[in-house]
Amino acid sequence: MPAIDPTRYEWIKIDKGHDGIVTLTLNNPRRKNAVSRPMHRELERIWDDIDADDDIRVVILTGEGDAFCAGTDLSVQDAENEAGRKKRPPTRGARRLFWNMLDAEKPIIAKVRGPAYGVGVNIALACDMVIAAEGARFCDSHVRMGIAPGDGGAALFPLLLGFHRAKEYLMLGEPIEASKAIEIGLINYCVPDAELDAFVDGFAQRLTKGAPLAISYAKMSVNLLLKQMTAGAFETSLAYDQLTLFTDDHKEGAKAFLEKRPPAFKGS
Repeated sequence: MPAIDPTRYEWIKIDKGHDGIVTLTLNNPRRKNAVSRPMHRELERIWDDIDADDDIRVVILTGEGDAFCAGTDLSVQDAENEAGRKKRPPTRGARRLFWNMLDAEKPIIAKVRGPAYGVGVNIALACDMVIAAEGARFCDSHVRMGIAPGDGGAALFPLLLGFHRAKEYLMLGEPIEASKAIEIGLINYCVPDAELDAFVDGFAQRLTKGAPLAISYAKMSVNLLLKQMTAGAFETSLAYDQLTLFTDDHKEGAKAFLEKRPPAFKGS
């Protein structure tokens, strides 16, 4: 099968080793790897290319520099909206990203430094394992933007944390430190920042020594259950997300974020 072509990707750096491990790096460091629409589209389609490359056994997904992903790139989004490029809510893209990650056949390890916020936290949680540095922070911050959590958080958080904790974090939009995240079961491991690269590399090497088909089928079996359990919640939350995108509260939340001030929400 064809090898993955790094030149097809501008917003994701692809580092393919000779040991069956490929590292995908979200590459928008000036915005703490916030997801623009072009990056989102690349994230939607890259998993088919990964699965088609028989040399790849394990994927490490990380962010450039000191951040995993700060969420959606609001500065680019606002500019595109003003230019009239956004004709409809991007529900198809959000749906494709979530399901394509769950359908990917190769194991995916999220290596998290710094913030994993908004869509970023849900990209991390859609991976098969999450390994974080001690300084990492996890936050589904949608409500702080005046929008409902629609990138997968409303589906994944309850399964990982239980209903009451999930509602606490989704309704407040407050960050979870890595030390707390490991305690409540949100992530697999929390390690000192200086040890993160070596720890993740070692973990990935352990996976490459296993039987590829057996590992893939184990993942796909678990993810089938995950998809069945989350499908209704994901679709409903995505609809609410799109509904709240057109509210005054979202306009205020986005404006307050860019102006670095607390928002003044009014419920409209």
